[in-house]
Amino acid sequence: MSRRREERQVYTDEEYDDLIKPIMIATKFVCFWPLNRDHSTSAERFRTCHLLLTFFVIITTYVGQTSDMVYNFNDLDELTVSGLMCIAFFLAIIRLIVYSSHQKDMLYVVETMRKDWTCSSYEDKVILREKCLFAFRLAKTFVIMVTATVTSMACISILETISPAFEYIYIFNLIGGCFGGGTIIGATSFNLIAITHGSAKFAVLRKKLEAMDSNDPDADRAMVNCIKDHQDAITFADTLERIINLLTLGQFVVSTGLVCFAGFQITSMLENKGRLVIYTMFLQTAILELFMFSFSGNALIDESGAVGQSAYCSYWIGGTFSRSLQIVMMRSKVPSRITAAKFYSMSLESFSQVLSTSFSYIMVLMTMSEE
Repeated sequence: MSRRREERQVYTDEEYDDLIKPIMIATKFVCFWPLNRDHSTSAERFRTCHLLLTFFVIITTYVGQTSDMVYNFNDLDELTVSGLMCIAFFLAIIRLIVYSSHQKDMLYVVETMRKDWTCSSYEDKVILREKCLFAFRLAKTFVIMVTATVTSMACISILETISPAFEYIYIFNLIGGCFGGGTIIGATSFNLIAITHGSAKFAVLRKKLEAMDSNDPDADRAMVNCIKDHQDAITFADTLERIINLLTLGQFVVSTGLVCFAGFQITSMLENKGRLVIYTMFLQTAILELFMFSFSGNALIDESGAVGQSAYCSYWIGGTFSRSLQIVMMRSKVPSRITAAKFYSMSLESFSQVLSTSFSYIMVLMTMSEE
């Protein structure tokens, strides 16, 4: 029996390494993934040079796209194309600034996720796997979609050669597109996994609270452990909120523009099949990215807010830990959440509001184009 349990534990540990590997590679490519605590000086220097190179490429590409947008100001079709790319690279710069300035918090999040998957009991790992497996699969799907979109845009650019110097510009834009796409993949997939993991921590706590029994001689000790787990889950969620709340504001505001411009390009390029496919993929990627933010944030709100209900469902009658349960229930009335700079919360409701606003702007652009 113990051997079978050990085999299960090894299996889940190896599974986590396989699941987190694509996200880790993507975030390391754009310097989001934090260095280990025992990293060497050479590793830190290499990361600094890598980060500076990434900043240089993305900022230079952003300046070029901005200049192109100003140059084509009187052409609505070309203006929206340039605006689409300009917005995407502006958000990439925000991502770089946010994650490079929160490396200590990022390290805490990464270490906590690994610790939960490798050091928890088998029962807790089952809940983690149940809650997080869909998020890992969704993240892989998103990685494939972004990669396909960047590749398609690069291929279309080859077919639209317009000057002898195009080859040099194309190579630089290709590098910029790879780094820009890397920030999208790294930031969005990491946020999805980390926030979903935060909601899973509350789900593990709920399971423990529901199993509380006043007839258990170790009930008081179990209650103390539940309180510690609750505090750890809140701290983890607060750390994520501290890292990405400004990025979330930028993501939701900029995503409105991305969906708007991409949707308009689709309606104005129905005869150009190549670009129609590209901007359709771009629109799908932008909507999926926004959905991933909202879906994980909504799960965090639901799980953290349901802690009080789980505490009430435990067999607390006649127990000495009822006062502690009351405190836990009172604290759960303020659920953990990821906010957009404290203005509003990431949820499915905010997702629907952004889509509604974006499609309203699309109708405005279509009206202007017809006039």
